[in-house]
Amino acid sequence: MVEKKAVNRKKDLTFLVVGLIIVLLVNYIGSFAFERFDLTSEKRFTLSETSKDLASNIDDVIYVKVYLEGDFPAGYKRLRDETKEMLDEFRAYSNGNLEYEFINPSESADQKIRDEIYKQLYKQGLRPTDLSEKSNDGFSNKIIWPGAVFLYKGKELPVQLLKSQIGAQPEAMLNNSIESLEYEIANAINNLTTKKVSKVAFVDGHGELTKLETASLAESLSEFYVVDRINIDGNLNSLTERVMADSTKAYTVRIKYDAIIIAKPTYKFPEKDKFIIDQYIMYGGRVVWLIDPVFASMDSLQTANITMAIPMDLNLDDQLFTYGVRINTNIVQDIQSAPIPIITGMVGNQPKTEMFPWFFFPLLTPANSHPIVNNLNALKGEFVSNIDTIAKKGIRKTGLLKTSQYSKVSSAPTRIGLDMVRFEPDQTQFNAGHQVIAVLLEGKFESVYKNRMTPQIRDANEINFKEESVENKMIVIADGDVAKNGVNKRTGEYLALGFDRYTRQEFGNKDFMLNVVGYLCDDSGLMSVRSKKLKIRLLDKTVLKNDKFDWQLINTILPIGLILLFGLAHYFDRKKKFTK
Repeated sequence: MVEKKAVNRKKDLTFLVVGLIIVLLVNYIGSFAFERFDLTSEKRFTLSETSKDLASNIDDVIYVKVYLEGDFPAGYKRLRDETKEMLDEFRAYSNGNLEYEFINPSESADQKIRDEIYKQLYKQGLRPTDLSEKSNDGFSNKIIWPGAVFLYKGKELPVQLLKSQIGAQPEAMLNNSIESLEYEIANAINNLTTKKVSKVAFVDGHGELTKLETASLAESLSEFYVVDRINIDGNLNSLTERVMADSTKAYTVRIKYDAIIIAKPTYKFPEKDKFIIDQYIMYGGRVVWLIDPVFASMDSLQTANITMAIPMDLNLDDQLFTYGVRINTNIVQDIQSAPIPIITGMVGNQPKTEMFPWFFFPLLTPANSHPIVNNLNALKGEFVSNIDTIAKKGIRKTGLLKTSQYSKVSSAPTRIGLDMVRFEPDQTQFNAGHQVIAVLLEGKFESVYKNRMTPQIRDANEINFKEESVENKMIVIADGDVAKNGVNKRTGEYLALGFDRYTRQEFGNKDFMLNVVGYLCDDSGLMSVRSKKLKIRLLDKTVLKNDKFDWQLINTILPIGLILLFGLAHYFDRKKKFTK
């Protein structure tokens, strides 16, 4: 018996030593070979190669302050937990250069201190969410700040983690926000650490939106790009530059701007300016076309209740047709639209104002799940037209924005009257279905001037005419007002892009335009991260409410019962064993 105990002791000691050696060897090997395992079906915790590269190339500490701490409903706790886990993933690849903390901005019991913190967060660029939570006892309201501030080498960058979407259920909105976490974090790291800063220019000289009307977009873009305004004015070197090689005496053409924005021109483009833009595209320049083919303005309705939508000749039809699209000279109305105030009478000596949906201001929604528009809030459009795509060899077309299925298309010229809001719309007339308002074009574009140039111009060394572009991309939007911010004409101040002064609501115009420019300027593949999809696995609230006590009972008694059952089985097994 003593010998048997000694043998068992020796065996146990051997197992212990071998186990310790294995653990030490695994840790030693792990210090050289790093690997993480994601067992989720949709690989929700697996970073893309682009994100891994960004994290591993951080050369100094990025500190993240996340304002998602506090007493939240379950859905927001999930967003907090997913944010922490995603930051942990980035930290694991950052060589110790990413640190974070979670902060409760409402922690102080002093209202003045909380208000000061809120003001500071607002100045930093974060936006609050007024949370109304339903419970068995009624409704409770609280302000939360679902965002983060990234700090790096004296620079700071705000990131809104909760993506609001008009009409979306809270569960879907939270899930969309969680889907976007990897992109938002990776994009913040990229914007803070990037060495090469892209250059973007607004084109002037053809009646485009003014500097004040694009101030909000320009300000937002300037956080990530060098932003300029350029008047082409027939200058061959306005968008490109020609450098002569000493040995060959030949000119090399280089683009000056990574992307240009042509925002709602109202004057006809001269052929020379068109040629300069065309060659800019042939040499790899990207263009955002924001084109209104029909002139219609709310200003005209300030003095009269009726105005006309009139087609405009911008001399761009042939150029856009050659690239693969046609913007139609029509006006799209949509029952799903933004409201405007209308004076309906007088109360004493004061005018009575009511809000009515204005069908000429449709709410534009994503046409698919492309990274540019994935999880994007609805945009506010103004007097939009629709777009047809043209079959062009090698050109890939992707619709980005569309109206609702309750749309109506009217060819210009057409009458627009404020009296239209006073009548219920005839649903049978709004049967045109979804209308595409924005299109992404990708591929090798053919020059609109191919076979149209004289040999003298075509072969001129200082012009370097190119008939086909390199692999390129452009975006065409049939509404110039998508990029236009509101302006207070009395004070000269401008509103945030997408902010509607009537409803006090912020639409997705700014996010869309930032995504558009980001996609055109991004060659790293970062935008593809936005297409990541996660499954919503929600509890059935009805079943949960009806069977709440039963499940509480099961979760309380079952674990205790299993432990008691295991203990009894172990007791009788030992009793049987030692009785023998």
